[in-house]
Amino acid sequence: MRLPKDFWSRAFAHRGLHDVGHGRPENGIAAFDAAIARGYAIELDVQPSADGEAMVFHDYEMDRLTGETGRIDARDSKSLRAISLTGGGMIPDLETVLRRIDGRANILIEIKDQSGAFGKTDGALEHRVCDIVRASGHPQTCAIMSFNPYSVLATKTHAPEIARGLVAYDFEHPHDAHVDAAHRRSLADLAMLEDCAADFISYGATGLTRPPVVAARERGIPIFCWTIRSAEAARAALDHCDQITFEGFIA
Repeated sequence: MRLPKDFWSRAFAHRGLHDVGHGRPENGIAAFDAAIARGYAIELDVQPSADGEAMVFHDYEMDRLTGETGRIDARDSKSLRAISLTGGGMIPDLETVLRRIDGRANILIEIKDQSGAFGKTDGALEHRVCDIVRASGHPQTCAIMSFNPYSVLATKTHAPEIARGLVAYDFEHPHDAHVDAAHRRSLADLAMLEDCAADFISYGATGLTRPPVVAARERGIPIFCWTIRSAEAARAALDHCDQITFEGFIA
């Protein structure tokens, strides 16, 4: 297995240990520094810039997290690095973040779905992320994951040695309503788990007892979950998974 058990020995701080009121916006350098200081592992998100750089940012649109508007993939990486995050710091790129972390924490790198339909991709962002991880000096501390199994397949093809995983949930949220119902069911049921040769699954916390998740764990595939927001919810989740991704409290 590409993912040693030590990888999930500590809870994953969701988008870093963020607290915008204390100058630590999500996916910002200060949030990652705070997670490391507390001894947590880290989960972060990656979006592409217009010129193909891997930027660490969750939303497709910039308005919630910055004073800017428009899509992040409409700006080039130089201009994005100059944009302030609400609460402090600037939008970082993945290379800068991995250099800052420098092997001091294990990292889940989520590639955000760019197709809007969890379909086939051109592989450009996936390849860039793989290349950055390879060059980081600490590739063993990184694992790449996505809700889109085709993104996971692209990482498998380009960098089979890097740990990879599927992110999933029931796919019943209204923002996924535009996706064909049969495809949403296949995503929720982890139908492409074998094709991706996934090393782990990160599943929505309310779905940890779904049969496909239980069956995968019984086969020895590590199950992580998202997003836990209280100590009580953490205790309940850990009855059914191997590690949590959390925010809003100290795990």
